[in-house]
Amino acid sequence: MIWMVKVRTELNPLRLVLKNKAPVELMVQITNDSDKARLTSFDIVLGNHLSFEKQGRTNSKTKHLGELSPGEKVVQYFSIYPKISIETGEHIILLSAIEPYNSYQYILGKKTRQLSLRVE
Repeated sequence: MIWMVKVRTELNPLRLVLKNKAPVELMVQITNDSDKARLTSFDIVLGNHLSFEKQGRTNSKTKHLGELSPGEKVVQYFSIYPKISIETGEHIILLSAIEPYNSYQYILGKKTRQLSLRVE
């Protein structure tokens, strides 16, 4: 079975500059390129030194998008903050687009993309 989904990501700005104390915005666009409606969700897992909150507690998110019609696009934005323990260098962000079966309990298809965020 082939799952036809397009995953597009953008980081703005491309680097996380610690002295600016500003987060990086991650844009995630999921497009259903198949000819059928598909139940869709995605997971984002940040490295141990990044977080979705200023306080640094959350480093993973799951979004259930529901059923996407053929050709339908969904765009979501996430702010990424550094934790206090962060070191300069490359940090990995994993994004997995998932086609669940029926109730998000089982997985029919999955595409994973690895992003690299430079911290200075």
